[in-house]
Amino acid sequence: MSFRIGLIAAQNKPEALLLADEIKRWLGTRGCDVISEDNLLAGIAPPSVLVTLGGDGLIMRMAHEFPDVPILGINLGKIGFLAMTEREDWERALTQLIERHYTVQEGPTLTANLVRAGRSISEEWAINDVVIRAGMQMIEVQLYVDEQFVNVYPGDGMIVATPQGSTAYCMSAGGPVLGAGVKGFAVVPICPHSPIRTTLVIPEESLVELVVVHEHGGHLILDGVPQAAVAEGDVIRVRCGDHLFRLVMLAGMNFYQAFQKKFNFMIRPDVVPTLHPHRPVNGTR
Repeated sequence: MSFRIGLIAAQNKPEALLLADEIKRWLGTRGCDVISEDNLLAGIAPPSVLVTLGGDGLIMRMAHEFPDVPILGINLGKIGFLAMTEREDWERALTQLIERHYTVQEGPTLTANLVRAGRSISEEWAINDVVIRAGMQMIEVQLYVDEQFVNVYPGDGMIVATPQGSTAYCMSAGGPVLGAGVKGFAVVPICPHSPIRTTLVIPEESLVELVVVHEHGGHLILDGVPQAAVAEGDVIRVRCGDHLFRLVMLAGMNFYQAFQKKFNFMIRPDVVPTLHPHRPVNGTR
């Protein structure tokens, strides 16, 4: 199969649409087969790789639409943790892409099965996280890992996050950041009504069961999208998903540099590393 590039721009960003036209012409002069978003959605030609012009939200939507296809994100959003290529670097990035000078970073996904009265109500998959979220009143959620009872958490709910999702809601809720390549998931209570706020990191082959044990219900949310209301007695079974989240990694891309740069994660910005001082700090070259 020939190397086909699917090009998708954020429709709500005029600068993304203008850049898409420029990139399409640039790729065309280099003999690349560029597939439009309409043709991608119509399934006319399966892409070898997707190039998104927008932010992390667009990457997430396209990863759901085209599971297992590698994605290179060119950032026109705000933080852009997944979209590691900045707008001004698009030509350098695409040159590496079409010359096949890239690797693919693979991350696990999650499958969430909502079980009510012993019957499966729905099953969906997530790239970042599976969340049980309370409404206006506190709920209680029991946590089981591999059928072993762990604890009950009164509070605003629970998060199960993948490594790529650990820098999203998980981190905001005080959970751990899992480096790229970690074979595990983070389990994080949301605002528990307890001084015990321990989060867990579990192997990715684990079965996680979240049981709503309070009369006040909540919502099941996957990747920020509400899926269903949950009520007392409902069980959400979370496992490693069948799909992979695949990001194109170019020369110079690094999880820890991206974390430093995007989240300003530097206690002393002018520090000179003792080890490997020739390597860039905080995204500089």
